[in-house]
Amino acid sequence: MIPARWRDRARLGVVALVAFVLAHDLIFLVRYGPSYGAVLARTGHGDQWTATVAVVALLAAGLVVATIVRSVQLVGLARRFGAAQIDVLDGRLDDLIRRIVRAWVVILPVALTVFVLAENIEHALAGLPLPGLGVLDAGTYSATPVVFLVVTVVVAFVEGLFRWRRDLLVERIRAARARWARAHLATHRPDLPYVERHHGSIAGRRMAGRAPPFALPA
Repeated sequence: MIPARWRDRARLGVVALVAFVLAHDLIFLVRYGPSYGAVLARTGHGDQWTATVAVVALLAAGLVVATIVRSVQLVGLARRFGAAQIDVLDGRLDDLIRRIVRAWVVILPVALTVFVLAENIEHALAGLPLPGLGVLDAGTYSATPVVFLVVTVVVAFVEGLFRWRRDLLVERIRAARARWARAHLATHRPDLPYVERHHGSIAGRRMAGRAPPFALPA
């Protein structure tokens, strides 16, 4: 079974790829308008880009399905243990903001890195000069930094919201289980055989209240 930490990292990787695809097409759409499809084909965005979008779409669909399944499982457990109204530390607003920021500081650099690599590879395949880091220049690629900033913030918000909700349900379920276990122990004590605590000392107490016997003369 894959550890939870690695599952979360893989999840962030898929989310970053989704942000990359969304920001990529949005940049061309903002700059070229209705003719952005023809520009994509002219700059090397042909079958390779179509395949990339298809793969990312499949990964995103799998991620959505896994998210729904996990959420349904946790909600079911929370209802079973009556954990919906339990207050836990992860339920505060600052915890939600912290998770959004943590997701964003990973998603943004990964999406930008993939964007730079993809654009240079596509230009090379089309026989065009390599733009290098010039793809991040707003003058060359219209509003690239702004588009990536907006897209990654939105995606990070969705991801952070899911993680916050997931962690909140998990903590509530744990608290409810602990409360249920304590209540169960309090109402179901083990039946032990009755033992008279003073039973072993009855003879001793009787002997202690008597005077020692007198010795008879020979």
